[in-house]
Amino acid sequence: MLQEFDLATRRALPLQVSVDRDGLRGIRGDLTDDEWLDFIDFLVYHIDAEWLGDQRIDELSVLLARAGSEWSVGEHDGHRGLVQRVPEGVAVAAKAIIANGSSAGALLGEAWHAVYGRNPDPEEAYEKAIKAVEEAGWDKVSPKNERTSLGTMVRDMKAQPGWAIDLPTPDADVPIKMADALWVGQESRHGGNGYRKPTAAEAEVAVLLAIPLVQWFSSGALARRP
Repeated sequence: MLQEFDLATRRALPLQVSVDRDGLRGIRGDLTDDEWLDFIDFLVYHIDAEWLGDQRIDELSVLLARAGSEWSVGEHDGHRGLVQRVPEGVAVAAKAIIANGSSAGALLGEAWHAVYGRNPDPEEAYEKAIKAVEEAGWDKVSPKNERTSLGTMVRDMKAQPGWAIDLPTPDADVPIKMADALWVGQESRHGGNGYRKPTAAEAEVAVLLAIPLVQWFSSGALARRP
């Protein structure tokens, strides 16, 4: 395992040297905080039931929670690893959508991993968040347009009266505003002088906006109402 980690990270001083010198405790002393997180992420990714088992993963999850760590144990594409912690209700909602087996859920899973995984990619996260919403809603908003985008969906919803969630308030059309903000905020889709990669904070907001939009489209909670 140590040799595999050394190869994967191309370490100049192999961890095996640390172990030979000081035992397993020598590993921590030779790693920076970020390298230590990468090492823990590597171990969690490779641990399975035949080696240490789920009990050790559960113990690590409890330890991270009790320590108030910004990291927790999550899952992506069937493999466990460290992910940044988010409010439990948001994480539960996202997990339910990701696990439903839909293409929108799969895209949302990729967006989630790109923003909360150990190697975040804000541009990828923002792009996949938009694609998840497009996949969840295009056939409901613009079923005859197979090349629709979130921008054309927003345009069509604004032109078609009645798009709202089922709330007795004039602001029940707030999902349209959310989708519009998600689309307009992606400056990285522009070429030339308008191009700018999203920040980590912008990507996180994009993913958190996409979660309810995907759920509302998928469940029918967002629909045209009389």
